[in-house]
Amino acid sequence: MKKLLFILLTLSLLPTYSQSDTKIDSLYKPDKYYLEDQLYFGISYIILKNLPDGIAQNGFSNSIKFGFIRDIPINEKRNLGFGIGLGYSRDVYYHNLRVSVDESTGNLQYQILNAGDFKTNSFTIHKIDLPFEIRIRGSRSNKFKFWRVYSGIITSYDFSAESQFTTSNVNVTYKNLKIINPIKFGLNISAGYGLWNFNFYYGLSNIMKKGLKYNDLDIKMNDMHFGVIYYFL
Repeated sequence: MKKLLFILLTLSLLPTYSQSDTKIDSLYKPDKYYLEDQLYFGISYIILKNLPDGIAQNGFSNSIKFGFIRDIPINEKRNLGFGIGLGYSRDVYYHNLRVSVDESTGNLQYQILNAGDFKTNSFTIHKIDLPFEIRIRGSRSNKFKFWRVYSGIITSYDFSAESQFTTSNVNVTYKNLKIINPIKFGLNISAGYGLWNFNFYYGLSNIMKKGLKYNDLDIKMNDMHFGVIYYFL
């Protein structure tokens, strides 16, 4: 009798111990209200491209951005969808093209500087960003670390631009410059696992307004951003 009871008890426990992680995962029911990655913060290094002859990048050009992206899942598992957002970014470009204002006429003047002529020469641009993303990820409501690939396009409105020029005894800042192209478009991709992810942005639009010239050369420059982005909530 004791042997029979032992056999029956053993058999009753077998299904419990034979369940694999795969079977447990199969019992997971997607949360129909689950949303992911709706706030973001990113930092990146900027490389200027397509510069005219004589204009060169120097210093650590950089970008900081943050914002909100509305997550819009389109499948039952909620790991495929779209993202539409609103954000802010500040881009600082260090280079040797000085922009100044003629005090008598109010006209802008341009000058290409030599390496030893200054300490700092930069443009700072403040932007409102409208990102649109296609989102693919391995997440679910009870899983906090997962892989993701988000790609799309960012439309930006540059609402403020200023230049700064400093030497050992001069510090000049010009604000509200009208030389920056106000509307820009760029391709954006974020990919990684966990909290911090690689982020790449390629600007499709010219940073400067069309028609700006220096010594009969069009002043053109595009930017590429390489950095990291942190998603939360």
